Amino acid sequence: MNKQITKYVMIAIAILLAELLGAYFFLVMEKYKSSEMPYRSTAIQMVAALLIYYPIFTFLDKYLKSGSKNLVKNTQKVAKHNLIGVLLAFAIAFFFIWVALAMIWYKRNLFEDLGIWIEKSL
Repeated sequence: MNKQITKYVMIAIAILLAELLGAYFFLVMEKYKSSEMPYRSTAIQMVAALLIYYPIFTFLDKYLKSGSKNLVKNTQKVAKHNLIGVLLAFAIAFFFIWVALAMIWYKRNLFEDLGIWIEKSL
């Protein structure tokens, strides 16, 4: 049971990291987007998507086994129960990817917004 959950956690983290890389790349490509040459811009973005997502999902299975073993081994040091450690690792990874995607997609910094919210509530 724990091995399956660890596998799903690793897949979820890989998907979110791929999305983060893709979002960052498309943010950079936005500067070079050309309305005069939309077909060339579209082709470049499609090739970039393949270069980002294909390696991640191709090598996912190869590294999934070693990554999940390392995740379980390292989380055992933190939590005595494997499942709690794996879920904690997922929550931490999810949080950092969430913060990064909010910065890329909305140009918002969670920590600055949190500081502003605290100042207003005091």
